Amino acid sequence: MKYQKGQSLVELGVFIAFIAAPLMLLLPYFSKIIEAKHYSDMSSRYIAWERTAWLERAPGNWSGSITTLAIKNSDKVHKEVPWRILNGHKSIVFSDTPADEWQKEDAAVYLQFNQASQNNEEFLLAEFNPEEDDSSNHLFFDPQLSKQNVPGTMSSLISGALSVLEIGNFSVEKKGYYEANHKIQITSHKLLEFINEDEEQNPANENADEENKRPHQFEFPIESKTYLVANGWNAGGEMHNKNRVKSLVPSNLLDAGIINTLRDGISEVPIAKKLNSSSLKFGYIKMDELPSSRKGSTSIQGNEK
Repeated sequence: MKYQKGQSLVELGVFIAFIAAPLMLLLPYFSKIIEAKHYSDMSSRYIAWERTAWLERAPGNWSGSITTLAIKNSDKVHKEVPWRILNGHKSIVFSDTPADEWQKEDAAVYLQFNQASQNNEEFLLAEFNPEEDDSSNHLFFDPQLSKQNVPGTMSSLISGALSVLEIGNFSVEKKGYYEANHKIQITSHKLLEFINEDEEQNPANENADEENKRPHQFEFPIESKTYLVANGWNAGGEMHNKNRVKSLVPSNLLDAGIINTLRDGISEVPIAKKLNSSSLKFGYIKMDELPSSRKGSTSIQGNEK
């Protein structure tokens, strides 16, 4: 027994040095990975939901000016993601995308982590194009969106019925199945690289210098997906909404120039005054007031908060 004195103290020291201490150092790092995953999920949801609220392009049967439509294409939605979500709680939300390109210096605090000391911070996300020499062109996220027809026999029948209604200048988005995909890469912690430092099983990266990486640096890929089935009743502006509803009103066919002129002439007779086109409005539609940002007017400032 005398040869076993102090054994538990040695075991405790080994446990603290090689297990407890590294875990304590890695816990903040792992918490940031969890938070990055959460914000990646938020990004994919934003892409999917924003796509259902704006028109991708002008409708095929739209005859007015494109400036009167509330259009926001997918590229613009993707550029809004870092400004709206990855900037943290102190970011200012604008109605349009800022002119400046988003840089990692604009990122929230949770996207920074310490490797060795409080003064040695590293960006949590790894670039998808590390070989790019210009750091301002580094891509830290890969957003994608696909839009398809809703699967199923019933949805096909509904889509066919909507196609018939398009003859009367009626249009809705029939591709209502949205899939948003947001990808990021988490850069490795030095402690994990040390554990992974096995030249036989995990040889060093030969292109580490060209990619501005450490020899055993690696990435954790994180992919967030959002599936959404939504109807296409998203108005591209006040006039677009009015014309679409008006096309479903049969009496709209009587709202023609010749008929209105004839009614105005007949209304000169005292007993037929109410036949005047300003009194009896065939197919008249009065729309609810839309928010200024959805009217599609060029007079509306895009950066209204």
